[in-house]
Amino acid sequence: MNQFQQQLTKLRQAAGLSQEQLADQLHVSRQAISKRENGSALPNIEKIIQIASILHVSLDELVLAKEPAVSQSKLDRLIDAHIQQNQQENHWRYQEINNGWEFLARYWWIIPALGGIICGIVGTFR
Repeated sequence: MNQFQQQLTKLRQAAGLSQEQLADQLHVSRQAISKRENGSALPNIEKIIQIASILHVSLDELVLAKEPAVSQSKLDRLIDAHIQQNQQENHWRYQEINNGWEFLARYWWIIPALGGIICGIVGTFR
């Protein structure tokens, strides 16, 4: 079994995909994936690029088994942690306002701004 077949099997399983699921995404039969994993057939370059894209890995990682400088899973975890932190920080912005008190608690700064605008307008008429 050469490096490509080992990597294909390992990365497909790591992605949580069955041969059937990968085959569906590549628009090939499950038997074609099985042949590629056991070494009796090799995909063309277009299919290799599609496989790398589906498995979210680089071509080097898929074909040559080279680990990326920052592993994709670590990068994904960092991005997910950042997104989750932003969602927690901005959660209040997306909550529905149910009454006037909630509106005032969120937009209290509008009152002094409107007061200043009104005072400026009234002052021009004197």
